Amino acid sequence: MGRLSGKVAIITGGAQGIGAAYAVGLAKEGAKIVIADVLDGQKAVEAVKKAGSDAIYVKTDVSNQEQCDAMAKAAQEKFGSVDILLNNAAIFGSIVLKPFTECTSQEFMKVLEINVLGQFNCMKAVFPHMKAKGGKIINIGSSSINEGVPGMPHYVASKGAIMALTRSMAREMGDYKINVNTIAPGFTHSDGGNNFDKNKKLDLPPLEELQLQARCLKREAVPEDLVGLALFLASDDSAFITGQMIVHDGGLSFH
Repeated sequence: MGRLSGKVAIITGGAQGIGAAYAVGLAKEGAKIVIADVLDGQKAVEAVKKAGSDAIYVKTDVSNQEQCDAMAKAAQEKFGSVDILLNNAAIFGSIVLKPFTECTSQEFMKVLEINVLGQFNCMKAVFPHMKAKGGKIINIGSSSINEGVPGMPHYVASKGAIMALTRSMAREMGDYKINVNTIAPGFTHSDGGNNFDKNKKLDLPPLEELQLQARCLKREAVPEDLVGLALFLASDDSAFITGQMIVHDGGLSFH
């Protein structure tokens, strides 16, 4: 019996890349999975089923509160519970590294809308389904808030806001036995990140190359590297941990 047997987990941005790896990893430990994404999630659903669990796909724009509410309702109706929210959906791969003077207000606000408001919307959506029995919320941040990566001020600011939001929500949700924590990965090889440097407008080496040189553990990071920590935070093993950010970047930055 897996550590998450009988649990139901919503994975936002779960259709591909890191989100899909989270979905399969949690499924292998017994969780039923809801793939929530604007992209088609049927491939991820099939991967979860192949891993031995059950899953559904719910098309979800996390910046839309009504769609987030429908996502949580679908999980409740299909599986009878909402126990885990893994807030993974974000804008990253499409960001063009460029001088901050070329970053428009519209671009800045769009990243905040998806990366920050999206996580807030999802937390609001699952709260009615968790408040009577508790639950686990895992927000995905970034170690970029420790590094100060140039060329992407909107992204770095959004991930800093997620850590602040995590602390605030941990305070508010603690009385309901809901744990709220953040995982802060470094650059990870994934569907969303592999083309990241192609359209950059800054004279910098590839981001992955910069990070690889600076890491204590000098190898590429892959989505599967991140799964173990998510499992820990989703399980009873982390029952007394909340409001924390755990950096998960191979020793690139220390927090």
